[in-house]
Amino acid sequence: MRRTKRTFMAAGIILLVLLAAGYRNINRKIPPAVLNEARIGEQLEFQDGVMISVVSYRFLSDQEQEQLVAKMDREPMVGFKILEVKLTIENTTAENKKIIMTDLYVEGIGMGNGISKGIIDVSGDCYSSLQQELQPGESRQICFPYDILKNEIFEREWERIEEREFWLVFSSYPVKNKLLLS
Repeated sequence: MRRTKRTFMAAGIILLVLLAAGYRNINRKIPPAVLNEARIGEQLEFQDGVMISVVSYRFLSDQEQEQLVAKMDREPMVGFKILEVKLTIENTTAENKKIIMTDLYVEGIGMGNGISKGIIDVSGDCYSSLQQELQPGESRQICFPYDILKNEIFEREWERIEEREFWLVFSSYPVKNKLLLS
């Protein structure tokens, strides 16, 4: 009986040493991402020669959200809020640029979502197209909706959802580019 206990303890210690060595080895081979952050009004390079910055953000009121959802062809999701983000994109090159905006995700602690295409489709001219075209030197303000789902947030935090920190991300590795929404 004693021998079995010692054997299990020794095996456990060996396993922990191997896991620690593997973790350390992986972290040497794959370093953590470099972090680029910009606050509201500050720019980051979104794509080659295209700069992006956050102008403002807000959660839609219950009435505004209900009006958008009423236009949709499908049953609305239960427990969500719509976060509206206004951005400026600027072409700093001497050539025309076609920009696809689908790489722009909203994140928060424990959650993340892309632009809500279903809402864009029913909103009319309220929200911008997922494809933008900019002339050389052109700057444009655009706006996108994001669904923040209740099932991604702890119940006790949902009541304070509008006070939580969120950010937009458009690359994660090897460089994580974040546009802070606070």
